[in-house]
Amino acid sequence: MPSRAAAAKLPKAYDEDLRAKPRPAPEPEHFISLEHAEPSPIMLGFQKAWRRFVGLLKVSALLAVIGAYPAATVLSSHIDDSAIVIPGDQSWSVSVVGVAIHKIARELAGAGWAADRPAWHPQARLTALPAWQEATASGLSDHTALLAEVAANADGPDDDLSAASRLLKAVPGEDMRPRLTAAAEALNRFDTRASRGLAVRPSPEETLPREMQLFAAWAGQDRAALSDRINAEQSAWPASTEDITAFYAAKARAHLAHQLIVAGKARAYGLTGDTELSVALNRAETAWKRAADMKPVFVSNQIGSGALLPNHLATMAYYLTEAENASRYLADRLAPPAPVIDEVASVTAEDEATGVP
Repeated sequence: MPSRAAAAKLPKAYDEDLRAKPRPAPEPEHFISLEHAEPSPIMLGFQKAWRRFVGLLKVSALLAVIGAYPAATVLSSHIDDSAIVIPGDQSWSVSVVGVAIHKIARELAGAGWAADRPAWHPQARLTALPAWQEATASGLSDHTALLAEVAANADGPDDDLSAASRLLKAVPGEDMRPRLTAAAEALNRFDTRASRGLAVRPSPEETLPREMQLFAAWAGQDRAALSDRINAEQSAWPASTEDITAFYAAKARAHLAHQLIVAGKARAYGLTGDTELSVALNRAETAWKRAADMKPVFVSNQIGSGALLPNHLATMAYYLTEAENASRYLADRLAPPAPVIDEVASVTAEDEATGVP
């Protein structure tokens, strides 16, 4: 048969080479194509959570950048209207001088003097704190000038107290921190001299009547400013910048007056022994404390029934009216009696001639 004969003529090596050729391995039956693979639900959950977390971080960072400056402005406004407590290891010859020095130190070491800040500083955007500090310094200047007159010597008002009064007055364009520091040093020098008998040491009995007149003048001044703002046309809600300034200036002077009354009362032994004077002094102290303790979250100057927001300026003006009346009454009661002048009958030449007695 031809096919068998042809097959017999092929070399044996040829058949072996064909058998030795590598053949492709069959595709494993357990292989699954990636096109049909499904991700794990757990990993999908983790991916969604991670994307949300990253998005939350981005939003938080954006809000932090936008709100950082306003937040710094709010946090930098700190008005310390707590009572001034003199430490037990400090002994002041004139108690009101100690109150003045502690008030200065509190403002400088606390929030800092807002008027000295550059334009970019958050405190430069504030209204309440600058008004509070400016009125505090002005009130301390007035009171120190009063002490200088009471402690006057043969050469005139005391030099250290007069210098402190001038330094406490703000000068436009000049930083207040160096002036306040120098004023505190002058006050301390006066108290040291007074404790050694080198300066006239004013007693509370001498200063309190004049202090009441000064405090009553403060109340009248601030009450007039508040009345102007209450009756002015409202341009902002719940209060304008001018409203806030008038309110906190009045509050600052009320706090200062109250603290000075408390300091003077502690050593006015000759006055507190009199029942009538003691009652009048307590009435003045309470009236000034009521005005000093007002702490509105937002100052409101709204005309109406006050169902939602009261009129804080009107309330402060009422408290100042009570404080003014109490201070004037006490000042009148403490005023020295007028000297009695004996009436001397004048005899004219005509009376002498006619013999009329």
